[in-house]
Amino acid sequence: MLNKDELVRNAIEKTGLEDFGSPDFHDPLERLIEALNCEARLNDFGLFRAGMGINSGLCDRLKIQDYIAGHPQVHDEVVQRPVFIVGLPRTGTTALHHMLNQDLANHTLRLWEAQNPIPPPRMETYTTDPRIARQQEGVNLTETFLPGFLKTHLIDAQEPDECYMLLNRCFMSVEYSAMYHIPSYANWLYAHLCESDAYAYHRLQLQLLQSHRPGQWILKAPFHQLGLDAILQQYHDAIIVQTHRDPMSFVASGCSFSELLRKSGSDHIDKAVIGRDWMEMLEVYTHTFEEARARLEPGRPGQFLDVYHDDFVSDPWPVIESIYSACGKGLKEDARLAMATWLANNAKDKHGRHEYRLEDYGISKRDVQALFGDYMVRYNLTMGD
Repeated sequence: MLNKDELVRNAIEKTGLEDFGSPDFHDPLERLIEALNCEARLNDFGLFRAGMGINSGLCDRLKIQDYIAGHPQVHDEVVQRPVFIVGLPRTGTTALHHMLNQDLANHTLRLWEAQNPIPPPRMETYTTDPRIARQQEGVNLTETFLPGFLKTHLIDAQEPDECYMLLNRCFMSVEYSAMYHIPSYANWLYAHLCESDAYAYHRLQLQLLQSHRPGQWILKAPFHQLGLDAILQQYHDAIIVQTHRDPMSFVASGCSFSELLRKSGSDHIDKAVIGRDWMEMLEVYTHTFEEARARLEPGRPGQFLDVYHDDFVSDPWPVIESIYSACGKGLKEDARLAMATWLANNAKDKHGRHEYRLEDYGISKRDVQALFGDYMVRYNLTMGD
């Protein structure tokens, strides 16, 4: 069983620090631990992984608070016109994010700095920092603990990853509900993300990370569909990029990915439960974002962009150029060349084909049509087989 007091005490002993900053993280942490203990049916590895993840979040929180106490000028950093890629899971967000990462004028959240934010990265050692090699050692073990992961997700110490990791440190993150069956926590998170200080803490960490490595932030995570109100409160000039794809192309893929994440941490995997969890998540994401976008977009002309997966795959350059235009800048030739090189080196199914079937998760085509009917009409999408 996970014990909050013990986890907090271990983090304090490990770091030698005591100040966690705002106490607002205690409530979500307690809810998370209760759900993990009561609902997730963790095996020994799952218990170890969950505890390690929570410990990491607590230790990072202590280190961040300590660093900012000694460097209060971090609060003066201006996060200007960040780009948030907010499409639903498996709709092409990762490829778009990785292409934009090839421009050194952009600042994506690379895996090594996301996982090791203190001290913040420096421009002069951004590609040689010793933390990169240590992070890559962990990446190299991915297939050992999560067989098949590399078929589903691009991962490398120096490549960008999702900024859910920033919200792990306030324990308001959908990473946990993706990795474990914890519906009480997931449903509470869906309803309360925008009511918390999670995105204020998100912005504080961006200020910290850009303090010695400037650049325009290019961020990506599907869970941002839950947080549009809070994002635009914290980042009033943010560019919101929504990716779109035929739902029949991504629902089963997402279920399969969730199964892969969960099965190493529990010996009780029910595909129908995974299907139900995934569909409930997609419903909340879609309805929350579409309501917020309809309400907020009219007052923010030029800040919302739509990207259609098939168009992007066919010819990515109009999409890339539209994002740069929205940011008020042009795409330089060296950045274009770097992006083209990445694209040529990262063909689809490079690490093998990811196989999945909708019916394996207790979901029918009619279920998908019912959930996404309005969405399909709004964005002029057609339903595949």
